[in-house]
Amino acid sequence: MSNLSPRVLEKRRRILDAAREVMLKTGFRAATMEAIAKEASIAKPTLYAQFADKETLFEALIEELLSDKTEIFIQAFETDAPLGERVGNGLAEMFGAISDMLKGSPHAAELVNEPHRLGHKFKRADDEVVESLKRAFSDAGVKDGDQLAKVLLASGTGIVGKLPDGDAVRSAIRLLCDRVIRGSL
Repeated sequence: MSNLSPRVLEKRRRILDAAREVMLKTGFRAATMEAIAKEASIAKPTLYAQFADKETLFEALIEELLSDKTEIFIQAFETDAPLGERVGNGLAEMFGAISDMLKGSPHAAELVNEPHRLGHKFKRADDEVVESLKRAFSDAGVKDGDQLAKVLLASGTGIVGKLPDGDAVRSAIRLLCDRVIRGSL
């Protein structure tokens, strides 16, 4: 994508931002390419020149979300802090960002559940996070680090679905990681 002109990249950015806004307002099923083009202030042919259909556009949104999710985790995790704090910060920021993005959307559950057909992409992103956690747990001598990494990731997913906002999600995940990891060392 780096070989695209700045103008094309800017249009793509506007389209992705518009698609996210429309889908958060209306849900995936009710979102239309026409509504997305209108939100992006572009003509429908311009939209279709970038994305063949709504599914392709949604897949690009998911890919961007997963890339951002992994990057946010890495930035917060790769510090010199104690292990529990590193894990708590990494997972808290990652899941907090997802919660912030979905905040206020009456269609959050639909959007979170919609990409079941893109499960392999979610699994790949989650596997990157799990591998980072497993290495850190192994280096610290934590028993059952493989299972602990998977449980913490699954717990974060559940917390996002149950708490009202990103700040509450971050706080809960930091608390969980602190208590669980401190007890594992």
